[in-house]
Amino acid sequence: MERRTIFLLAVLPLLVVALALNLLVGYRPEDMPGLIGAVLRFEAQSYEEAVLLFQRLPRSLIAIYVGSIAAASGFVLQSLVRNPLASPATMGVNAGAALFLVAGALVFDIGPALQGVAALAGALAGFVSCIVIARFAGRRNDPRGLSLILSGALVSMLFTGMTNAFLLSDPARRSEFLSWVVGTINHAYIDRLAMFWWVGAAAIVAFLLLARPLTLILFGAEKAASTGVNVPLVSRIAILAAVLGSGSVVAVCGPIGFVGLIVPHMVRPFVGNNLVFALPASLATGAVVCLLADVFAREALYPYVLSTGLVTDLIGGVVFVIIVKRFYLTPANREAA
Repeated sequence: MERRTIFLLAVLPLLVVALALNLLVGYRPEDMPGLIGAVLRFEAQSYEEAVLLFQRLPRSLIAIYVGSIAAASGFVLQSLVRNPLASPATMGVNAGAALFLVAGALVFDIGPALQGVAALAGALAGFVSCIVIARFAGRRNDPRGLSLILSGALVSMLFTGMTNAFLLSDPARRSEFLSWVVGTINHAYIDRLAMFWWVGAAAIVAFLLLARPLTLILFGAEKAASTGVNVPLVSRIAILAAVLGSGSVVAVCGPIGFVGLIVPHMVRPFVGNNLVFALPASLATGAVVCLLADVFAREALYPYVLSTGLVTDLIGGVVFVIIVKRFYLTPANREAA
């Protein structure tokens, strides 16, 4: 049996285990029959059952959504940009979405629905800003896409600073966004998920429909075009789906970073670069990573709850250093650059 087949078969049970851990860690064994009954009838008859149905289950759904969309978007961006550091967090997408949402809420006092629309617009603005700065920096002479990553870092720092400035300017409403702005999976955001889940679903459908032509593009634009692939159109649709899907994640629970960076590197050694297999693997693995990160954030310092974004940033920061060392600081890669 091929390694990628084994991985795809193994990741689904892992997803079930991660979901069970997210839902059930902290409960006593004797609580289990009542909890299972509560899930089946979707009605709570005790405090423990109410916590499961109305706090933990929404958190799990949000974690699955966030992890799967971020991971798949990261894989697509890394494939098209041809840089192992590409992700929504490193290309200005998350920071742009956060800035527009906070600015819309604090300056124009818009509600949650329009805040989500602002986040989608901000995600596009962040990515476009990254592209524009990279072009001025000589992107055409940068086949490894490093100028895009550096431009993304610049845009992210600028937009994050502006977001913090907006928060500091309105002390009365600052507390509404203090936990959200670092990325927090919280059952209170389930209404936001209900508003914007379709954006992520549309992005996933686009990814899966374009998986084969995107894989052909990886072998070279000319070869892909010779097989009938409209390279510019496919690339633009895939990038638009990645950006808007990532923006919808920020609209739901804030800028949870680095999932889109680290999961593709977890998946690629097992399934390779063929997106027909890599995208389903990324969707499932991203959900597993985010579910486990949420469990850690919730239970590590109990009764205190960490923001899930802080956990993913901690893990992602270490992985980021490893990726930079491997791809840019080893002698062979330094010479290639």
